Amino acid sequence: MKQILLPLLLCLLVSCGRKTDQTASLDSTTAPKIAIEPATGSPPYPDAKLVIVSPKEGEVLKNALDSVRVVMQVTGMELAIPTGADSTKGIAYSKQGQHIHVIIDEKPYMADYKNGQPFNVGVLAPGKHTIRAFPSYSWHESIKAPESFAARTFSVGAAPSGNTGANDLKAPLLTYSRPKGSYTGSDAGRVLLDFFVANATLGPDAYRVMLAIDGNAITDIVKWQPYFITGLAKGKHTISLQLIDRNGKAVPGGYNNPSQEITIG
Repeated sequence: MKQILLPLLLCLLVSCGRKTDQTASLDSTTAPKIAIEPATGSPPYPDAKLVIVSPKEGEVLKNALDSVRVVMQVTGMELAIPTGADSTKGIAYSKQGQHIHVIIDEKPYMADYKNGQPFNVGVLAPGKHTIRAFPSYSWHESIKAPESFAARTFSVGAAPSGNTGANDLKAPLLTYSRPKGSYTGSDAGRVLLDFFVANATLGPDAYRVMLAIDGNAITDIVKWQPYFITGLAKGKHTISLQLIDRNGKAVPGGYNNPSQEITIG
């Protein structure tokens, strides 16, 4: 009897061991992988136009202790209304509707819902600053029309002297938009990746945008459109972009290599 039970026991032990190995293998192979996919279906606004009314290009705002207010005028679309499209399903969106993304220097954008009215961007340090702005859909995708982007420089406190190292706003320029902040629940499954490219055209033989997540290169983007990032695990992630020229070199200018930290909950 012992001679029969011993091989059976050994067989069961080996079998259990193999089952554990298989389970571990399945666990490793079924872990979510980070990927991006094109986002489509946004309604076109070909006539959308944004103008920065104030501050003027090169203007010096005297009092560095006051909050800075900017005024922007949008035509060809309507702010503060929801965008009608299926793209709002399953991704983060603003219940306040369409809005302007307002970027001061390299800070994350602020949302302005009031057309043509002063918008408070806070107290800015003395010196030179840049404002970049473009309208967006309810789900924060930038509206990519020929005249929907505007940028200019101004100063607070005193006009700087000499070369300040500021970006050339007439040269190829990359502006980061999304993702931003925290994503929880169903919003975390598909995270919008969006940016604005000015003074350059993306393409296989032209400029491109390199995407990296947590320091790992994911892909080179050669078509200017929104994308969805999937497979992001819970926790903090750093999203980085780099504008690359047609010769494979990084385009100079601090704005052309933006990054932001986001949280997946």
